[in-house]
Amino acid sequence: MPIGGFLDSFPVMLFVGAHVMFLLVGVWAWKKAAGSGNKFAPAFWLYVVSQVFFLAFFGGALTMKMAVLLEQTLIVVTVLWIALQASDSARA
Repeated sequence: MPIGGFLDSFPVMLFVGAHVMFLLVGVWAWKKAAGSGNKFAPAFWLYVVSQVFFLAFFGGALTMKMAVLLEQTLIVVTVLWIALQASDSARA
């Protein structure tokens, strides 16, 4: 059994609930960052959208591999966005 195979025995709604919670945490983090004037706040939306892809998997619209690929792509874009804005700030 691959590592994590035991998770297949858990109800799907547990994972849906987890990803809804992650989405809500992302929205909360965005609001906190935006409210404090954090220039990285827009990047938080990429994380929120990444959770929508996982919910699309559980809804049958995407395969797990596609959901993970899209999610990881958004995370890399988020990391690059923050790193590039941080380096722009350091130069200013």
